[in-house]
Amino acid sequence: MVPQHLPVAVLLVSDDERIRDGLRRPLERSGEVTVVGTAAICDDVGELVRRLSPDVILLDVHAGNDGALGVCRRLSEHAPVLLLSAYLTPNEWDEARAAGAADFHLKRIGVADLVQKVGSLCARETRPPSGD
Repeated sequence: MVPQHLPVAVLLVSDDERIRDGLRRPLERSGEVTVVGTAAICDDVGELVRRLSPDVILLDVHAGNDGALGVCRRLSEHAPVLLLSAYLTPNEWDEARAAGAADFHLKRIGVADLVQKVGSLCARETRPPSGD
């Protein structure tokens, strides 16, 4: 699924309401992103994804939260998943990629870079996992 339109439809998934609210406005102000919905990880995110059909899913993860990787695995079947994290070790990134994450973005990096990363995910052809 490669959208040929702007703005890109994004679903924000985070257990932290401050993250959801704090990202929504600046992402939408960019003019390149529309946040079509927000949810906590424990919500029925799969149903929300099917109903809203986002182009990209932003998934906020915390170190050691194995549940988020399960959510990532399920969501990546529907749209590219971009992980948001304060920090990921190379090992954690390998686990996230194995769970279907398309890319990750460090929370301390600005929203303009996040918008650019969302756009680049949409520009990529989706390929089946290589299985390495």
